[in-house]
Amino acid sequence: MKSYGTEEIARMCSVTRPTVGRWITKGKLPIYTTPGGHRRVWENDLIAFLKSYNIRIPKILGGNPVSILVVDDELHVRRVICKTLKKLYPHFKVYEASNGFEAGYKVTSLVPSLVILDLKLPGVDGIEICRTIRNDRNLSGVKILAITGFSIRESKQKALAVGADAFLQKPFLAEELAEHADHLLPKKILT
Repeated sequence: MKSYGTEEIARMCSVTRPTVGRWITKGKLPIYTTPGGHRRVWENDLIAFLKSYNIRIPKILGGNPVSILVVDDELHVRRVICKTLKKLYPHFKVYEASNGFEAGYKVTSLVPSLVILDLKLPGVDGIEICRTIRNDRNLSGVKILAITGFSIRESKQKALAVGADAFLQKPFLAEELAEHADHLLPKKILT
């Protein structure tokens, strides 16, 4: 199994060596020490750390581009959200799903960084999709932005109770979507 030094980790994550040192000192990033006194991190431990703090995994570690899944049964709403996201994040992959069944399949196969999830869907509703994501260990790093225009107070309460990270009421402005997405998407730097 491969291991990395603090300088390599800093370069991969676009941070400084002191930042990596703080991660180690605070116990966030497990290390072992070589007989020569150098701190090293096993590849699996580094990947687990990056996932747990929702930091983008570099390609050298097998990371994929950040991806977002937009789930809404209304085509025009889905397209507007996708268009907005593609403008905001041109290097991210943006995928679409129009119902709960398709969303369930795509979430497990793509493991996106963010799911923008309409709660009112045909078939399997958004609350159930949210619950399913939260009950799957392999999807623990997936962030969920629940959206709906129905029964706002009740829907927000239910969505947050089953594990949504944030809630946005429809209709919403592009700026509101951007603000929520910026907050939920992986950060390149963790200090």
